[in-house]
Amino acid sequence: METINRLIVGYLLNSFWQITVIAALAFLCSTFLQRAPGRYRHVLWVLCLAACVLVPAATVLMQVRAGGQAASAPVFAETSAHVAVSYQGGWSFLSLRSRTRPVQCAPLLLNVAAWAYLIFLGLRFLQLGWIYHRTSQVRGSAYERSVPPALAQAAETCRRLFSISAISLLCSEEISSPSTVGWRNPVLLVPINFFTDDIREEDAISALSHEMAHIRRCDFALNLVYELISVPLCLHPATAFIKTRIAQTRELACDEMAVRLLPSGKQYARSLLYIAQTVFAAAPSAKSNYAMGLFDTHALEERIMNILRMPNGAGRGSRTRMLMAFVLVTAVSLLTSAFSLRVASDAASADDQRFVGTWVTKYKGQTFITFKLKAENGKLGGTCIHVDRLDDVNGELIPSSDKFVEQEIVQAKVSGNKLDLRIGGHDSIHFELALKGANEADVLAVGDSPDKSSPDQGPPQKTPWHFQRVAEGQ
Repeated sequence: METINRLIVGYLLNSFWQITVIAALAFLCSTFLQRAPGRYRHVLWVLCLAACVLVPAATVLMQVRAGGQAASAPVFAETSAHVAVSYQGGWSFLSLRSRTRPVQCAPLLLNVAAWAYLIFLGLRFLQLGWIYHRTSQVRGSAYERSVPPALAQAAETCRRLFSISAISLLCSEEISSPSTVGWRNPVLLVPINFFTDDIREEDAISALSHEMAHIRRCDFALNLVYELISVPLCLHPATAFIKTRIAQTRELACDEMAVRLLPSGKQYARSLLYIAQTVFAAAPSAKSNYAMGLFDTHALEERIMNILRMPNGAGRGSRTRMLMAFVLVTAVSLLTSAFSLRVASDAASADDQRFVGTWVTKYKGQTFITFKLKAENGKLGGTCIHVDRLDDVNGELIPSSDKFVEQEIVQAKVSGNKLDLRIGGHDSIHFELALKGANEADVLAVGDSPDKSSPDQGPPQKTPWHFQRVAEGQ
């Protein structure tokens, strides 16, 4: 359970700064695309949401994979090569291991943070379930009613313009503007004031065409997907902003689709203003469902301005800017995943934690010694995998065998940047490991016995081995 709590808190720590960076960059790119079509900006914010969900999750998964590989490295057979040699491969700037930093966290704080987050997730899922139930109630309370000629003609005109098959047109007393509900068999809910002879056909066409655009784009189903995948981000302040921008740009995209199919964009804008005046005069209640309403995003001014300045086509310049923004957000998202924080086990102090991980040294491209250091019961421990024989060549110890032996690390003492290691039992091997960087160290084999004056002691090693940490462990 402690490991799961560390992963949860690690996800939270990484998500807070990674989501902030991605959201800030998306905002800058959105400003850069201010004159671009709304559908481009909508795609940008959807990409932002996807990156905010995937990057912290990928960071934690890579940490688990790094720890798992370090813990499950096999004991080598006589002819097998050290698999850790390939573990360090790849582009260094995408390497998570060299840029992961451990963070100490008290067990009580770790448990409280993890359980609080899980409780928030549960409450958020309950909230989504209630809203969906409320949406189903609104859908169930709608009923068929005789449709005025102007509204019927408007619905048929919009259906043909958007090439949509027959769709149910229902009257609802619980909504204030036309709304779309349903993802498999969508229906169009129309407020009761539309079922009068006072409604003008051009106003009805403008309102219904916007809702037909929602149906054509499958926005109801996509909105449910966005709500579900954003649940893990519910604690981040930027999540609400990202979802708001997704909803607002979705309305811009639907407006643009409707205007392109209608004779006049100015008439569409005038109709929106007229309908908005009617809706707001009725003092509607706060939105509490997933229905795709005509004025749910409270961005009418931005929509009107976007309609009036909308060009005839997207233009190559807008596409180029969109591609640049897409590449930039993707690249920065990948880059942020290469830097992460990992919640270290409280079993080791901060000094001890610097040495935890899998360390290897190679000779002529082949690994011949591996230290797998981990924190257990407040102490450093682990195992050492090494060749069974070494030769001294002018003070340099080199492997002279292809057989490997695995021994337990029976003692590990930290003194500053140095670690004293004792390997084995009665005839222990004594190593001194000195850190030379975050993932580099020099190691000297002091001898086969703690007593350096022993007659069985071999000549001192003059050239230290250079070790690299290829994986961080827990």
